[in-house]
Amino acid sequence: MRASQSVISRATLIVGDDPELVYKAFSELVEKIETITGGELERVVFQGGECSVIDVVASLYQSFIFSPSALIVLRDPSALSSEDSALLLTTLESYSGDNYLVLANFSGSVDTKLRSFFANKKWVLDSSLKNKDGKSGFLADMVHESGLMFDPDAFRLLARHMGEDVAQVGQVLELLKAVAGESSRIDVGTLESYLPAPGDVAPWDFTDAIESGKVHESLEMLDRLMQAGKRHPLVIVAILQRRLAELAVVSGSGINTPAQALAALRERDKKYSKPEFVLKKNLASARRFGYARLAQAFVWLSQADRQIKGEGGLSPELAVELLVARLAKSFSNIAG
Repeated sequence: MRASQSVISRATLIVGDDPELVYKAFSELVEKIETITGGELERVVFQGGECSVIDVVASLYQSFIFSPSALIVLRDPSALSSEDSALLLTTLESYSGDNYLVLANFSGSVDTKLRSFFANKKWVLDSSLKNKDGKSGFLADMVHESGLMFDPDAFRLLARHMGEDVAQVGQVLELLKAVAGESSRIDVGTLESYLPAPGDVAPWDFTDAIESGKVHESLEMLDRLMQAGKRHPLVIVAILQRRLAELAVVSGSGINTPAQALAALRERDKKYSKPEFVLKKNLASARRFGYARLAQAFVWLSQADRQIKGEGGLSPELAVELLVARLAKSFSNIAG
């Protein structure tokens, strides 16, 4: 999904059901804002649930020496308390400053009143692919924008192969353009040769490798996700955060069946929906991992998030590699 070509609002809420699509929409929006400001844009980043909304509001009204305006980013506003959401809502109702606020939501559901406010103002950028028609339309748009000409059978094969993971289609199209050339016609034979291209790793395969305790395989998949998959380390953190949050929820006392797990997960996110076999896998992983390891995993997750943002002297890539190695090693140490 692309940011609107029209005037960019001073406040924008980005929502979606896939971290990569949210990050893609965020990147495109930032490009638009940088075009408007001539590229001179200070950035201040906050993490929902770990910051004070008072600091977010203060930054929104702050003047910056080396830039006429700033980009204030609040990641995962779904983690805000109702009180913090109300304070942010009150601020935005009367805000008329020069800085830009972007709320990028990678997981969970945003406070109803806050989301309604953004929706009524038409300040919501929705990167969700809500249904089969939406996914098909997204796929068709990506193919059209690529300039490649797909035979009907090749397009149908691409749609079947990508399944729910249509966010990754850009990587396949870029590979095809590099190999076959711009504006080339793609038939089934050509497409079949490049569908299993390196880098086409589904997020659930990545988390499965970690939960299987396969340290080397997990790091290989991480490399493919970041290199060929072009995923930013913060997107990797968001994927792991969402997965660990699922395990934490289903590890609660009294949750022993897939139905109970689904009910608990829907208390956290009303739109949560996964088939029974996934819920069973969640229960099994949560039981194997245990509360103490989950608590330690969230500590590592928080450390990596801060390191990626510049604390501690590690590069973002090394910080997320360390996180994945720790998580996979922790799972590998579980007996049985």
